Amino acid sequence: MQAELIYNASAGRSDVRREMDFVLDYLKRRGWAVTVRETRAPLEATDLARRAASTGADVVIAAGGDGTVNEVASGLAHTGAALGVLPVGTTNVWALQMRIPVLSPLGPGAGLARWVVNLEEQLDYTLPVNPYRSVLLDAARILVEGKTRTVDLGRANERHFLLWAGVGLDAAVTASVSPKDKKTLGPWAFVGTALDVGRDYRSARVRLTLDGEVKEIDTSLVVVSNIQLYGGLMALGVRARVDDGKVDVCVFKGEGLFNYAQHLFKVATGQHLRDPQIAYYQAQEIVIESSHPLPVHVDDEPFTETPVTIQTIPGALRVILPENVPSALFCDKDSNGKKI
Repeated sequence: MQAELIYNASAGRSDVRREMDFVLDYLKRRGWAVTVRETRAPLEATDLARRAASTGADVVIAAGGDGTVNEVASGLAHTGAALGVLPVGTTNVWALQMRIPVLSPLGPGAGLARWVVNLEEQLDYTLPVNPYRSVLLDAARILVEGKTRTVDLGRANERHFLLWAGVGLDAAVTASVSPKDKKTLGPWAFVGTALDVGRDYRSARVRLTLDGEVKEIDTSLVVVSNIQLYGGLMALGVRARVDDGKVDVCVFKGEGLFNYAQHLFKVATGQHLRDPQIAYYQAQEIVIESSHPLPVHVDDEPFTETPVTIQTIPGALRVILPENVPSALFCDKDSNGKKI
């Protein structure tokens, strides 16, 4: 197996590099030829991934957080190379959604990682290892033993996204979180910033064109999802499928911290589809225009302002996933369109 590992050294924990050596050793002992590339600039991972696919890589591994996964996925769109993920960032929502092991204070792997793994099988010697290394080795095992599926990508103007695009409040929060706080506090950095930004954030008159149908709504936040989880915490896009050729659109009406808290509660408790203050749509193309420019992010990376056109790109990406990936994320057809 020819593979290229694209590593964002600025993502996540400072001791990742040391643990990555164990992962590389494991992959090589499983017959993988792995070339490591380290990124030093924004969007560099996209160019590296595109180049790796064009030179014959079977798999390109994104070692970082959701921003790195986004960049690598963008470079692999419409190529034969598959995306693999080693979740070593401060936010790892794709991994959480797909049940790739994550050691995170918000992830299901927290406190559950094994202290000792079978290193006779892994590395030909036995030593106690820390839980973080165990989780990374479990994620690497998925690369070797997992299955390859084809999924959709979203595209906001010229930028791809794998998770979601946000317009309004969450994009303003994303733009306000400092890289230092994000690295130090992880997902919790967004909580405090959301309180500060949300206190004075005002809604806008938004014109949504959903597959040609026009709706005008006063809203503070529009989330366009390719997956079900939002922020790694809540099932926002509950009807989303990663291979249905559509994105799911959630529009939050109103403004003010009390209003936002009500929305948060409804989403957290799974009641938002019945809330008249939250509109839910599915579409292949969405054009979002607003009475004044609203910020836009893709996969938690600040991007542009409205107006923005968001489309789904069916079957654009091959990904390696664990055998126990949630079936509810997929339609009842395989990547060739055949019934499962």
